[in-house]
Amino acid sequence: MSLIAVLIGLVTGFVSAFFGIGGSSIDTPVIRTFLGLPPLQALGTPLPLTTVTALIAILFYRKVSLIHYRIFWLCLAAALPGMIGGSLLTAFLPGKFLMLLTAVVLALVGLDFIVKDLTEKTFAVQKHRVRTPSWKILSVAGAIGILSGVLANGGGIFFVPAFVIFFGLRIKEAIATSLLIVLIISSPGAAIQLALGHVDLGVLASLAIGVIPMAYLGAKLDIRTRSKTVMLLYGLVMIGFSTYFFFSQS
Repeated sequence: MSLIAVLIGLVTGFVSAFFGIGGSSIDTPVIRTFLGLPPLQALGTPLPLTTVTALIAILFYRKVSLIHYRIFWLCLAAALPGMIGGSLLTAFLPGKFLMLLTAVVLALVGLDFIVKDLTEKTFAVQKHRVRTPSWKILSVAGAIGILSGVLANGGGIFFVPAFVIFFGLRIKEAIATSLLIVLIISSPGAAIQLALGHVDLGVLASLAIGVIPMAYLGAKLDIRTRSKTVMLLYGLVMIGFSTYFFFSQS
């Protein structure tokens, strides 16, 4: 058992459930930096835990009726095949490229978290939402599915901001709907990464020890917290870490 991996699981399990982003996208650079796993193993190892994190968190969100089921079903139809195709592509892409792409994605998401409280206020005051066309939902979800498969994550890190910006969902609705999608589409991706030999089972087990209890706590606190200050701090930390990670992998 790796104590460092357990500690990583404690932190990322909480953050993942609290912000509805699955967790593998955060785990990848942390594992690469602090555990020194090869790039493809750093990508693939956390993905099986994404399903666990999402399942724990979704049990809380279902109780408060935050899931938008029309968007969920449309996104699932497009994202699932995209995830499978993107996962298979990782066997043909260089690990260093995927690490640098992960760093760029994290920086962009960090920026999103910084401004998310502004978007939440914007959509919260809308009295009548415009129904998002099905073709738009399918197109966005398909692109997210492919990108998530390539980067070996559940997609929550992309779905949450997309739901707010493109579909007009409120933050907590976006988190809840995203987690339900992540729960399903990350499963085939995890199976493919395992079959490709990209999962370190020892590190995975150590991460699970930390992830499972903290995912429970993170989801429980998210429902009770407005979290705008936490989002701002998290965004700043993510940008700082992604910048460091980018240059350390260059």
